[in-house]
Amino acid sequence: MHHDKKISLVTGAGEGIGAEIAIELAKTDLHVIITDKNLTRLTNTENIIISNGGTCTVVELDMKDFLGIDRLGLEIFKRWGKLDILIANAAMLGTLGPIHHQSNDEFLEVMMVNSISNHRLIRSCDALLKKSYNPKACFLTSTVAIEARPFWGAYAVSKASLEHMIKIWSAENKHNNLSISIINPGKTNTRIRNQAMPGENIENLQNPSEIAKIIINIIFLNKLYKGDTIDLTKLNQSSNITGSR
Repeated sequence: MHHDKKISLVTGAGEGIGAEIAIELAKTDLHVIITDKNLTRLTNTENIIISNGGTCTVVELDMKDFLGIDRLGLEIFKRWGKLDILIANAAMLGTLGPIHHQSNDEFLEVMMVNSISNHRLIRSCDALLKKSYNPKACFLTSTVAIEARPFWGAYAVSKASLEHMIKIWSAENKHNNLSISIINPGKTNTRIRNQAMPGENIENLQNPSEIAKIIINIIFLNKLYKGDTIDLTKLNQSSNITGSR
């Protein structure tokens, strides 16, 4: 049951950056647990991983299903007894518009998916990561987490909340070897980006597969991150992320 392999978990792995990260991780001989609420998209990622000679475990999971997140942690413990890499990528955009126009239900849903579910994920995975020899956790964020951009409402608030929570979790782990990073990929050609900016010229956007490779380079650097935010928009080329940073 892949006991000899390192185990990684990627949420929101059905498409976009999450799918590409899962595909790249599987190429490095890690066993990848992939989650998404859309099983059709998830199966597509699974097929690519298998066709590349990798291995994965498919988990259909809506991030609002908090008990499902708890069960996931329990299953990982039963099967593998540890988790080496956590990539928290799953997110939803919600409607863009004035804050006072956004419905209570939608505001809450965006907060649940982008922030509160990641608290549940931390609860579920903290002990598993600490069973690993070299554990790494990585959370994807957005520029709007720190920039008060009009009309990005719940999405921006949820990402700001996520970043602060991760920094607190990191501070609580400052004396151990758990590496925790927050990565802002910048403008990338994903469904969320296309939904937010319909009609945008995609030639000006980064390719998710290239972003995934950069993120994996960062994860595999022998560097201990403690809640550092790594802003890919401020790195000129992917070649910058080699060797020692």
